[in-house]
Amino acid sequence: MEFAEGRVYTVKFEKKTKSILYGMEFTHGIRRALMSALALVYFISLGFNVVSVTTLFAISGIIMMFFEFPTGAIADYDSRKKSIVISFFLLSLAFFGIFIFNNFWLLAISWILGDIAWTFSTGAGSAWSIDALKYAKEKSKIVSLISKGYFFEKSGHIVGGLIGLIIVAINFRFVWLVVSFTNLVMMFIIIFYMEERNFKPEKVPHNYLKKSLIKARESFSYVFHKINKELRTLLMGSFVSVIAISSFFVGVPIFLTQIMGMKPEFLAGMFSIFAVVSLCATFFAEKMNHKNGIRASLIIVSLIMGILIITFSLSPYLLMAIIILGIFEGVETINDIIEDSARQHEFSSKIRASLGSLNSINWTISNSIGVFFAGIGISLLGVVDTMIISGVLGIFVPIIYLWGLKK
Repeated sequence: MEFAEGRVYTVKFEKKTKSILYGMEFTHGIRRALMSALALVYFISLGFNVVSVTTLFAISGIIMMFFEFPTGAIADYDSRKKSIVISFFLLSLAFFGIFIFNNFWLLAISWILGDIAWTFSTGAGSAWSIDALKYAKEKSKIVSLISKGYFFEKSGHIVGGLIGLIIVAINFRFVWLVVSFTNLVMMFIIIFYMEERNFKPEKVPHNYLKKSLIKARESFSYVFHKINKELRTLLMGSFVSVIAISSFFVGVPIFLTQIMGMKPEFLAGMFSIFAVVSLCATFFAEKMNHKNGIRASLIIVSLIMGILIITFSLSPYLLMAIIILGIFEGVETINDIIEDSARQHEFSSKIRASLGSLNSINWTISNSIGVFFAGIGISLLGVVDTMIISGVLGIFVPIIYLWGLKK
C-alpha cells in the first residue's frame, strides 16, 4: 500500500515538474516570438538606425556574457529555483521598461537588463528538471523532455505571433507590456509550485564572485579534458551555426518589409504560422535522432539550413520567401533539439547549470558577432548579399560535425 502511494506521489511530482518546465518554455516562446519578429522593426520605427540598434544588441550580448558564471554559481551552489525566480522577475521589469521608455539610452538599459535576466535561466531550468527527474544518464528521456519543451516553446511562439498580429495593428508599444505581464505571472507560479529535489546546495566559504570563478574553472576544465572531444565539437559547431543564423535573422525582417513590401504587423503573424511548422518538427526530431543518430542528424540538418538561407536570400517572390523561411524554421527546430539533447547528455550533473552557462556564453559571443557584422554588412553590401554570406558560412557547420563527432 505504501509503495502504491509512493508511486502515485512520484507520478504527480513528475507531472508537476514537467508542467512547470513546459510553462516556462511556453512563456519564453511568447517573448522570443515578439522579440525576433518585432524588436528590430520597433526600434527602427522609433527613429533609430540599423547600425545603432544592431550594435546595441551585440553589446548587450557581450555584457550578458559576463553575468553567465556568477548567475550559474547561484544555480549550482544555492538553488536553481531561486535563480529562475530572479530571471522571470527581471525579465518582467526589463520589458516593462521597453514599454514605457522612448529614449534610446533608457531603452538600451532595459534591453540589457533583459539579457542579464536571461542569464539566471540559462542552464538552470534544464538542470533543475533533469536532476529533479533523475534523467541525467537516460539519453532517450532527455531527448523526449527537451523535445516536448521545444513543443511548448513553439506553442508560445504561436500565441506570441497572434498577440503581435492583433496588438501591433492597434498599438505597437503594447506588445512589450504583454511580455512583461506573462513573465510576472510565470514568476508567481514558480514561487508557489516549483520543488527542488535531488539537489544539495554546496556550502563553501566564498562570495559569489569567487564561487563563479570556481565553477568557471571546473566547467572549462571539463570541456577541454581530452575525453570530452564530442562536447567541444558540439560547442564549435554551435558557435559557427549561431553566427550564420543570427546574421541571417537580422536581415529577414528588413528583407521582408523593405524589399518584399510586407507590413510589420504581418511579421508576427507569419512567425506564428511558422511555429506550427516547428511544433511538427519537434516530433520529427525524436524520430530522426532514433533512426540516424546524433552525428548523421546534425550533419544533414545543418547542411539543409545553410542551403535554405542562400535560397531564401535569392527568392524573387514574397510567397516563395515565406515558404522557404517556414521550412527553415522547422529544420532549425530539429537541429536545436538534437544539438541541445547531445550537449545535455555530455554534461556533468554536478556542474550542469554552469556548463549551461558556458554554452550560453558560447551562444552569446557567436550571436553578438553575427548581429554586429550583419548590421555592418547590411549597411555596406546590402541585406541580400549579407544573408548569402550567412548561408555560405552555415555550410561549414556540417563539416565540423563530420570531423569531430563519432560515427
